[in-house]
Amino acid sequence: MGRSISCSLSSSLFFLLPYIFLFSVNLFGTNLRANHDTNELIQKVCDFSNVQEFCYKIFENDPRTQWATTKFNLEDITIQLAYSNYTKIARKVLTITSYETNSEFRRIYRSCLHHYILLRSDLENLVHALRFQGDLDQAAQNASSHILACMNYFTQYSNIPNPFAHDNTNLVYFFELIRNIYLTPLQS
Repeated sequence: MGRSISCSLSSSLFFLLPYIFLFSVNLFGTNLRANHDTNELIQKVCDFSNVQEFCYKIFENDPRTQWATTKFNLEDITIQLAYSNYTKIARKVLTITSYETNSEFRRIYRSCLHHYILLRSDLENLVHALRFQGDLDQAAQNASSHILACMNYFTQYSNIPNPFAHDNTNLVYFFELIRNIYLTPLQS
């Protein structure tokens, strides 16, 4: 009795093997098509962008992009990355401001901190604009305005060191990339 069950199981498995093989080839082919479409989409978006190097860099380093097949997917990934960077930078701004002993420096750092606090609601507006097909261009410009205001303080007071310079530039690049993806002439 035990032998007949194993024989019928073996023959059933043997019968199903070609179907399993065909199914796996089909999945592999679909995956290759998706990767090709994704690479083409990223190339079009990054080539259209005025922050091309930044665009290629972030999409190369994020594994979620291999599944992106629409502008919406890339916008979503970029907004998530911007929000994540914002969180890290906001903590850095808060920490530096809290521990600064020079009153003149602390005043400028507090002004930047104020803009970072305001920026949070604009990042939430970006998420909302994406989900409800709003104007990502305008939402990204609004978010950028806070970072540009912070950067402007250090232009006005060039004697004050800017510990956020690189971080501010990266956030502006994220917002610019969001705008560029939104404005790229592709099907969504």
